[in-house]
Amino acid sequence: MDSNLDRRAGGRKEVRVRVVLDDQVNMNMAATVDFSEDGLLLASGVSLEPGTPVAIFPLLDEMDAQLFELKGEVVRAYEDIMVSAYSEDRFCMGIALALTELQKAALRRFVENPN
Repeated sequence: MDSNLDRRAGGRKEVRVRVVLDDQVNMNMAATVDFSEDGLLLASGVSLEPGTPVAIFPLLDEMDAQLFELKGEVVRAYEDIMVSAYSEDRFCMGIALALTELQKAALRRFVENPN
């Protein structure tokens, strides 16, 4: 098995956070499903094509300033067939994040203690 996949799968943390997803054309609501060291999985009512650059704005009461805006790119997208066709979480997108070292540290702290 691919060592990157092993690292990513083992490092995933399930954390559900509502976010605003900006694809430079539209802004949509979405929610995180899980985070890894270098990416996240989003559930949304829209599906974006792989290669689409995005900005993600977490909607948190208290937030480290480093997490105000996360930049990334859609690397995969699929429809979750286990939810209703009318669900606002119908589509899932894997997002590769382009994080600074400060953002990585802030994200690790947040994922370890999301409340």
